[in-house]
Amino acid sequence: MAEDNEKRAQEMYMQFQAMDQHIKQLQKQLEAVTGQLMELDASSYSLDEFRKISPEKEILVPLSSGIFAKASIKDASELLVNVGANVVVQKNVDSAKRLIQSQIEEIKKIQKQLVGELEKMMGHAAQIEMQLQSLVSKG
Repeated sequence: MAEDNEKRAQEMYMQFQAMDQHIKQLQKQLEAVTGQLMELDASSYSLDEFRKISPEKEILVPLSSGIFAKASIKDASELLVNVGANVVVQKNVDSAKRLIQSQIEEIKKIQKQLVGELEKMMGHAAQIEMQLQSLVSKG
């Protein structure tokens, strides 16, 4: 009987370890999604600020991390937007803002799914941990 308990404890521990790895993966995915959401929020804010810029206004354009160039806005009504696969299209500010809002909504759905799955996995892992502790304390 003790041998059965030991074997069951080993199986439960392996299951717990696998769940722990899955939980860590979900947490990494959630971090990445949260980072994307923050970037999109920043882009949305930048578009709001861009609307306030008058033509010929001098601005700083980032070239790389910490390196900027002075430039002036020629046309504040149109933007060039990368829509994927290195395809760039011309859009007005409102259209670009709608695109970003759409992306934010999609990312929030993904974030909600990940949080739900993470909570489910953590609850299941906690149950296994309690069963494992109970089994070991009986052993």
